Amino acid sequence: MIAADYGYEVLPGVALDTPGVEDVLRRRERALRWGLVALTVEVLLLAAVLSLAGPGSAPGLVTAACVIPVIAVTAGLTLLWRRARRRERLVMSTYGWQVWPVRTQDVRIVAADGERAQGRRWGTGKQVVLLQPDGQSHCSFPFPADGWDGPLPQGPRPTDRVWFAGDTRFGGMVAEPGGLPFRYVVRSTPGKRRGTGPEDELARRASLMPRNQRR
Repeated sequence: MIAADYGYEVLPGVALDTPGVEDVLRRRERALRWGLVALTVEVLLLAAVLSLAGPGSAPGLVTAACVIPVIAVTAGLTLLWRRARRRERLVMSTYGWQVWPVRTQDVRIVAADGERAQGRRWGTGKQVVLLQPDGQSHCSFPFPADGWDGPLPQGPRPTDRVWFAGDTRFGGMVAEPGGLPFRYVVRSTPGKRRGTGPEDELARRASLMPRNQRR
């Protein structure tokens, strides 16, 4: 693990063992039920209208034209939510917390409402930069402005460190020191560093490694 190679602290156990993390994950996973309830109601509504009015009737056709796209959207969003929650649990049950020095910096990004230059519109976005021992950038992730989940730590907290669980070549969970709140981050382009056998095995187990790199 590169954090250990740098001499950074790697906490024992896995991130899921952190007090409060399991509760947050379970709460997020319970939200999946609402998607399933909505999907069930939509399907039953369509079935009831088609049963009463007939599938070839005008009311049946209109209802089908309106409800089927809604069913498709609900099913898609529910599936995406399920995959995201599974991904979080996999990462946090595979990796322990690594304590990284960090800084944030502004970078130039493509933005629909930015200034036009070189045929594109450009804006400014923030990046979370994990630092090497010499202060140089090891890797960076888009700043997780939204989506943090879990109670905020009480009292003052360091702003020059984060806890990270995952593989810095691909992504993982970033958290305030203490493990909460946390959020999933992913690199826009996977890192080029060649991983060790154990690193690659963990990345595959946590579904962090892109499919085209798995062997």
